Amino acid sequence: MHVAIKNHENGALNPNAQFGMSIPAWMEGRKKAAEKKGKPIPTWQNEMDFLHDDSANPMIAWPLRLFDCSPITDGATAVLLVADEIAKQFTDHPLHIIGSGQASDVALHDRDDLTTLGAARRASQEAYAMAGVKPDDIRLAEVHDCFTIAEVVATEDLGFFEPGTGYRMAEDRVTARDGAKPINTSGGLKSKGHPVGASGAGQAVEIFKQMRGEAGERQVARDLPLALTHNVGGTGGTCVVHIYERRD
Repeated sequence: MHVAIKNHENGALNPNAQFGMSIPAWMEGRKKAAEKKGKPIPTWQNEMDFLHDDSANPMIAWPLRLFDCSPITDGATAVLLVADEIAKQFTDHPLHIIGSGQASDVALHDRDDLTTLGAARRASQEAYAMAGVKPDDIRLAEVHDCFTIAEVVATEDLGFFEPGTGYRMAEDRVTARDGAKPINTSGGLKSKGHPVGASGAGQAVEIFKQMRGEAGERQVARDLPLALTHNVGGTGGTCVVHIYERRD
């Protein structure tokens, strides 16, 4: 639930988000709608009251509720990918992909552990090795939060946090836009939306904007020399990780 709150906070600052609204704003809208229809006005005191309300946030597949699930979204992304030698012909401030990793895994029903994605762990290790960096070096990440739990799992698989502690980092706002390890400043798939085929490239666009200081109201207020994207498919059966560097 804290992941949903955080990602909607970020999505509210993204003009391209499908659900560009914070949870408190959503609550206020529901209260106004109830008043207009002459129905009882909800008495939620905070976001957690709202997210625990079965009528406002129904269970979809236990333990995931409606606000744990990303929407399937219309969207498109364009990325210009060129060799380092000619990048300056297109921009004075290019970003460089210094590490890439891809890995696959067995089908979901054959995995020994449902709290981690082996493909994500292996892909990230490959990307870190190619880039010559460690998880602690990454300043910002966009991860595949098709569900809120997927963000928590991703932050552990990527080595940002120890297994079993990722949820606390969301609770403690370590992964918030102003936290020590910002995750999904775009709003993530949860709030920005999940245009499926365009989702991974969309992550690259957010990293591009953040690292160049062009993310507007949601800009992270610190230097961002290294960032990462993590995109999965096939219920985690495949994962691709890229590491980006700004050199100017």
